[in-house]
Amino acid sequence: MRRRFWSAVAALAISPILATSALAGGQALSCYQQATVPAVYKTVHQQVLVKPASSHVVQKPAVYAYQNRRVLVQPERVSYRKTPAVYRTQHRQVQVRPASVGWEYRMIRGVKTLCKVKHPAVFKTVSQQVLVQPASKVAVRQPAIYSTVKEKVLVKPASSYTVQQPAVYKTVSRQVLVQPARTVWQPVRVRGCRY
Repeated sequence: MRRRFWSAVAALAISPILATSALAGGQALSCYQQATVPAVYKTVHQQVLVKPASSHVVQKPAVYAYQNRRVLVQPERVSYRKTPAVYRTQHRQVQVRPASVGWEYRMIRGVKTLCKVKHPAVFKTVSQQVLVQPASKVAVRQPAIYSTVKEKVLVKPASSYTVQQPAVYKTVSRQVLVQPARTVWQPVRVRGCRY
């Protein structure tokens, strides 16, 4: 209310006073001087984005390990070994001619005489191969042959995951003009004024 009053005074009363400055010398009823009212500021705190939110993918490689594995080099085999037949020589008496009785002439005291003669059996020794053991096959078993090899195996497959980075803010302070500086007329006490 007071401000409106003094604004009205400044607008209406000052101009006539200045206009009638030629009539100076009378008694002043009230006096005014111009004064500067400084600008008014206030501090405002504000959140400012420093770094926006982001995300990135992290790749995790596959994990491998080495392990020993038994592998078959040669399977089990069965082969056969031949054993030849075994023989021995056997001797035996074989009758060549049986015993017999026959007639033959003989000279007895210079006289040719017919005599009945007994002839013994005739034998001879012959050799013969006798089979003692026949030929055969003997199975020979050869066991399987194994070897150990180092093998690369997958322990954990490759994977990926996303890392989220939140936005980064900071608080900044700044001065904001609330009311600019202005010039006003203010009453003053001076000698000769009845204010």
